[in-house]
Amino acid sequence: MDHRPERTAPFVRGGVLRAILLALMVAILPIAALGAGNGQGSSAKTAAGITVALSPSSRTLDQGQSTTFTVSATSTGGFTGPVTFTISGLPAGATASVAPSSLNLTSGGTAQAVLTVGSATTTPAAKTDFTVKAGGGSIVSNTAPGQLQVLEVKRSFGVAGSVNGLLAPGVSRSVELQISNPGNKSIAVTNLSVSITQVVRTQAAIAANLPCTTADYKLTQYSGAYPLTVDPGVRTLSSLGVPESGWPRITMYDTPQLQDGCKGATLQLTYSGTGQGN
Repeated sequence: MDHRPERTAPFVRGGVLRAILLALMVAILPIAALGAGNGQGSSAKTAAGITVALSPSSRTLDQGQSTTFTVSATSTGGFTGPVTFTISGLPAGATASVAPSSLNLTSGGTAQAVLTVGSATTTPAAKTDFTVKAGGGSIVSNTAPGQLQVLEVKRSFGVAGSVNGLLAPGVSRSVELQISNPGNKSIAVTNLSVSITQVVRTQAAIAANLPCTTADYKLTQYSGAYPLTVDPGVRTLSSLGVPESGWPRITMYDTPQLQDGCKGATLQLTYSGTGQGN
């Protein structure tokens, strides 16, 4: 029996060692490539830009009043130069102004301006979302959201009226309105209306069973301009400069039916309107 050791064992061990070295090289290469890729990404330059913020994001005000926001503009990516603002989405009758109207940004710097939003007495009472943007040359900022809540302000006032002349079949008469403002500030009056609530016949018409109802009359509502600015005290449509052609009118129809029941009748009129504080 030959007891000499086999010569193939060292070659087997050597094969295992080479396999392990090759595996290590395969594992190391992706890690090195990943490190090189990360280094290249971190060297990319950030584009110049502007970031805008609004503070506070929401304000509440009464109709006819104004409020303010603070607008901040920040330079990013090394942007420098003048910046102006654009406000969009405000409700009807609302206005916006920025002071100062232009900001000069330095690289990485922040500057602030005051945004004043005013409402009209006719601005709808509601919550409205609006936006603020800044621009400098060809650079446009992000969109900063804001919200404006407008509250309705009502004022107590009185409305009365008088018919200019007597009514008869086929005759139309204007109604002169008087508006009483008991406060110490002017009010803006809108939505004036007149209605006939009752026709009061004479005792003779009632005894003779002669009819007369609201169906014998036609009402034409106020058609003048709104709002009517009414100072403290009593003001008529004439004193407010409203031509008679815009006043309410009452017309008695001329019908084939007997209308003797309307002779001497009294019309009870009801007036209404809306008044907002200026």
